[in-house]
Amino acid sequence: MKNYKLLILLMSLLISFSCGDDFGDYNLDPTRPGGENVPPIAIIPIMQTQTHRNIVSAAGRIAGIFTQQYEGFDAQQVAFTQYALDEGTLANFWEFGLYTGSMRDCADIIERADNAGDLALTKAIAQIYMAANLGIATNLWGDVPYTEAFQGEANLAPSYDSQQDIYNTIIALLDDALVNIATGQEAPTGTLVELAETEDWASVAQALKARFYLQQSKRDSNAYSNALSAISSAITDNEQNPVFEFEDNSNGGNPLALFGIQRPNTLVIAPFFDNITNGDPRKDYYLYYDDGGTPLYYIDPDEYPDLFWSQLDSPSLLISYAEVKFIEAEAQLMTGAASATVLQTLHEAIAANMEYLDISEADVTNYIATVTSSDLETIITEKYKALFGSNPIQVWNDYRRTGFPNITPNAEGANGSNPSGIVPRRILYPDSERLSNTEAYEAAIANQGGHLMDVDMWVFE
Repeated sequence: MKNYKLLILLMSLLISFSCGDDFGDYNLDPTRPGGENVPPIAIIPIMQTQTHRNIVSAAGRIAGIFTQQYEGFDAQQVAFTQYALDEGTLANFWEFGLYTGSMRDCADIIERADNAGDLALTKAIAQIYMAANLGIATNLWGDVPYTEAFQGEANLAPSYDSQQDIYNTIIALLDDALVNIATGQEAPTGTLVELAETEDWASVAQALKARFYLQQSKRDSNAYSNALSAISSAITDNEQNPVFEFEDNSNGGNPLALFGIQRPNTLVIAPFFDNITNGDPRKDYYLYYDDGGTPLYYIDPDEYPDLFWSQLDSPSLLISYAEVKFIEAEAQLMTGAASATVLQTLHEAIAANMEYLDISEADVTNYIATVTSSDLETIITEKYKALFGSNPIQVWNDYRRTGFPNITPNAEGANGSNPSGIVPRRILYPDSERLSNTEAYEAAIANQGGHLMDVDMWVFE
């Protein structure tokens, strides 16, 4: 029903979701809906589809390479494994994925909902997705445009908001979404993420607040307590997961699967991830060994149908109950909770992830029995395994914030953009910003202390 609704909406608007120059990562669509009479319901599915592509497409693969879940086996992915990225690497992602894609659509929906006057819940969903996309943008680049963005020809050279201001904006968006959810009277329509109850959107907003509070743990002494406060009203089980379902075809399929189909074996499982999942019942759901012993994240489903995250119709989670429980375990640890309490929460996080993957109850119980420590390294390492395939940018965030898991930088990772050779701390701004938004671009670089991939960003310093 959900897929049928999307098809009707898109056909009625003559919108074609096409693969971009990076094999399905971007919806490069010059015919996106416009005009005063287009209702928000027609834009929401487009916005959500692009957002969930953003989570696991080019930026997600690169984050997974940096944290050694994946590695390049051939072609451009080998360069990424050696941290050889340039200004063009994620230029399309910046433009088509975010600024003329999902974030522009969010801004458009918010404006149309305001003009309609009775679409508070619709506005809330757009605010939640704007917060999530803005989080991706600042996690990749640091300072990014927001306050002056999305104005079209009225401002083609928007200034950049500082990363600190971006985080404040994200929390403000989610707080405003909570108000709108509480006051909205309309039924949620158009959304491709169908939650059981309207109020569940509030749980999603609270879960995202916990994520973004946690990310500020090196900057805000109240970050952990704020995260725990948000978690008290956040997602409470897998049934409340905000799940987006990709289409089981080559046009609307999951970008990880599309990449595996269209660039076979150029990206494989990294040895670090291969080794760290030994003895883990999720391993058979994550990777497959070819006849030569190479661990692959993708294989033709007709040959091996068990890989959970690399099917064309593999789901995408805006945030998951498992992630919320991992956040809770870390926050409990860092605010002085009893070791037994932290360990119990950690076990619940692992179980939530395994149960979502449909691991047997016996295997879940047996594995959890082997997890007897609840120190920070254990929490983050278990989270690293749990978020495989679903949210690699969050894995990179955790590594930059905590130093875990304990990976060794690529020995060939020193280059002109990453002179120290460390695991990169940021992505370079796209060359389009340097050429067409020069003043704002240079101000952002000056504010952040440079434009190299080994220059830390404010939130992780």
